[in-house]
Amino acid sequence: MSQKFPLDEFDSVVSHGGRHRVRRTPKIRALEFLRIVVVALVVAVVGYFGLKLVDSANLFSASEPVPTISVTDIAKGLEITVLDATATSGTADRVAATLVDGGFNVVSAGQLGGDSSSNTEVGQTIVFFFNADDKAAAAVIAKTLGAYPVKQSTAYAGNVTIVLGADFK
Repeated sequence: MSQKFPLDEFDSVVSHGGRHRVRRTPKIRALEFLRIVVVALVVAVVGYFGLKLVDSANLFSASEPVPTISVTDIAKGLEITVLDATATSGTADRVAATLVDGGFNVVSAGQLGGDSSSNTEVGQTIVFFFNADDKAAAAVIAKTLGAYPVKQSTAYAGNVTIVLGADFK
């Protein structure tokens, strides 16, 4: 300090030296660490549940469109068997080719009795379906062939079996 000036109230202040901070104890350090962990945990939980809430919110008033599958699409996926019970040979193959060209899944075509020499003629053409679930699809197939009756039967193993009778055109 300068000696030229008289002493005043500022000259009586005790001078400090070094750092002016409180000494950090292990307890204070642990509390600081826990405070950081709690804040990070709160931010993470709020962020997670906030994103879940936003993600599940429906932003549109309309419902989600449901893809429609027509009965025709279902009928085209079924296994179809064509059995010929007419007096004309080759009718089952012709009908099977027509159905395949229409996109249907024909797995077999042949005579009703199984062998080509037995040509027992049945009077009426009928489309048989195995499960009740296949009724609408069998009706589509019957309409494709020309509006023939549809009946449920467990006598034929396939999903849909077409028995061509004498009335088939």
